[in-house]
Formats: sequence, C-alpha cells, structure tokens
Amino acid sequence: MRDMNELVTTFRDENSLHSNEGRSGVENLCQVVRAIGYQDKNFGAFSRKGAYGDLIEFLQDNPGAIEAIYNFIDETDIPEWKQSLNDQIEPDDDEY
Repeated sequence: MRDMNELVTTFRDENSLHSNEGRSGVENLCQVVRAIGYQDKNFGAFSRKGAYGDLIEFLQDNPGAIEAIYNFIDETDIPEWKQSLNDQIEPDDDEY
C-alpha cells in the first residue's frame, strides 16, 4: 500500500482539493478528514452555539495552519486512515 503522504496527495489531486485558503481551504481539509474516517455527527448542534466558529475562522485566515494539519496527517502512520483513504482513490496501475 502507498504511504500516507502519497495517499493524501492522490486523494487531493483526484478531488481537486488544492486550495488551502479561505472557506474553500477549510472545506477541502474537511473532505480529507472525512476521507480518513472522521465524521462529526454533532457539528450542527455545536455550530449553532458557535463552538467551532472560532476555529473555522482561524483556519480560513491562516492557510499555513491547514498545511500544518496536512503535514501531520501525512506523517502519521495510522493503518485505519491509510485503508480508508486507499479505499476512496483510484487504484494505482502498479497494484494490478
């Protein structure tokens, strides 16, 4: 199986998730986080209270923070994350 960095890069390429800036950068990051297996089922309830608003605004204003999160994901070797991403990308020609 490919390493995490390659899996994240491939997933981002296949889904055109290249921007780290503003709202689209946060939305792109959320797609990657969902792809590795995280789904916040309570987000609607918390977002009405503004619990995540500060963090979202911070990330929208600081694309370097989004890049740091991608670097963390790339460097973390969690088999479940790798498998989840691998299941969602096109097979590598070398895998056949």
